Amino acid sequence: MTRLLRPAAWLRRTVGSTRLRITMVTVFVVGLALALGALVLTASMHRSAERSVRGTATTQSAWIESLASSGSLPPVLPAVDAPRLTLVQVVDAQQTVIAASSQLQGADADDQFGRDGRGGRDHADGARVDERHELRLHLRGGPWFNESAPAVVDGKPVTVVVFTSLADYERAVESIGRALAIAYPILLLLVAGATWLLVGRALRPVDRMRREVDAITAGNLGSRIDEPPVSDEVGHLAVTLNSMLARLQASADRQRRFIADASHELRTPVANIGAALDVARRYPDGVDWPEVAHDVASQNQRMARLVDDLLLVARTEHADPVAAVPAEPTDLVDVVRSEVARAGPTVHLVEPPDGSAVRVAVGEHQLERVVSNLIENAVRHASTRVEVSLTADDSSGVVTISDDGPGIAPDERDRVFEPFVRLDEHRRRPDGGAGLGLAIVRDLVTAAGGSVTVDDGPLGGASFVVTLPKAADD
Repeated sequence: MTRLLRPAAWLRRTVGSTRLRITMVTVFVVGLALALGALVLTASMHRSAERSVRGTATTQSAWIESLASSGSLPPVLPAVDAPRLTLVQVVDAQQTVIAASSQLQGADADDQFGRDGRGGRDHADGARVDERHELRLHLRGGPWFNESAPAVVDGKPVTVVVFTSLADYERAVESIGRALAIAYPILLLLVAGATWLLVGRALRPVDRMRREVDAITAGNLGSRIDEPPVSDEVGHLAVTLNSMLARLQASADRQRRFIADASHELRTPVANIGAALDVARRYPDGVDWPEVAHDVASQNQRMARLVDDLLLVARTEHADPVAAVPAEPTDLVDVVRSEVARAGPTVHLVEPPDGSAVRVAVGEHQLERVVSNLIENAVRHASTRVEVSLTADDSSGVVTISDDGPGIAPDERDRVFEPFVRLDEHRRRPDGGAGLGLAIVRDLVTAAGGSVTVDDGPLGGASFVVTLPKAADD
């Protein structure tokens, strides 16, 4: 049963494949072009044959007049010396045949022509004639092209009708038709075969890449597809797919590190709470319960803040900037003054604003979180002093927070904004944070359309510079 289903599945794949559709369209276009070419060639040969014999009537009219001037016009005209078989008939005004070629003897004018009233003469096979007659000539050697011209015989006007055989044209058309009847299907088969092979060869790397990508799972995101040696569309597709896989791998690595670091950070307060409660449970009489409660509450508060930071980082990383609702403008001066006053004596506002408001396009809660995180980070790493300055121009407000701590090495200045990144010499400090503050600052500032950078500060330590766009109504 499986063997019977395999051809059916192959047929479904083939019928719906791009390869078959391209082949069918190509064969249709080539077949239509060949058919139109054959029609154009036939019409061109027909016009060429007519042009080659047109004007014969004038020549034969002069010949008839020459015969009549040398004596009486013979009723049986001699054979005409012409490249093609040519027959001549002389008709008087009463439509009586007074002379004709031997092939036309015994036939009256009305036997050869019939009135149609269209103002022109049409050959039965499509040839054009010059008077109001339709050719009804039934002789071997056709089709015939006929023309007429006036002449004077014995002082009387007559009409010289000339019939020219187009048999050579007919034979040529028939030969071409037979050749096309044989070559047409052969050419279409060759075009179909060539297109099928070329398209299959062009799509083979795509199918190979599809199988390679299909084999890549979350466990082997480090795998890459083979890039073709040629730099064409398929090669660009391979490069794009490898770039996408690299981004997916980097994202997956960040998620794994994020989960591992979050688990590590959450494990510490959970372990502290568990240890405190276990000791209190073992020795209930010798435990200072208010102290245990304070310790548990402190660890719980730390864990709650960590959870809030994790949720905030997750929301800002996956937020859609297009769908985000614009925040209400906030006065940057008020927020900076409040956070500096709340931070304690270590933090100084060294360049107080002139009193005018600087409204930036950031929500108040988000702006407070940015300024407080930067101040807490500076206080954590400063030796004795933290300075906060505030400036503004026509388009943005700028907050600079500097400390006199050890500073940040240039190769670490981009990495400090990643989640859970803490420099090694500060990780061992008991008051070290979870490494989420600067990541939250970067995400919130970037979401607001601003920027945050770190450089060497005037106090010898690090200096964080936050630039936020002004509100539209400022």
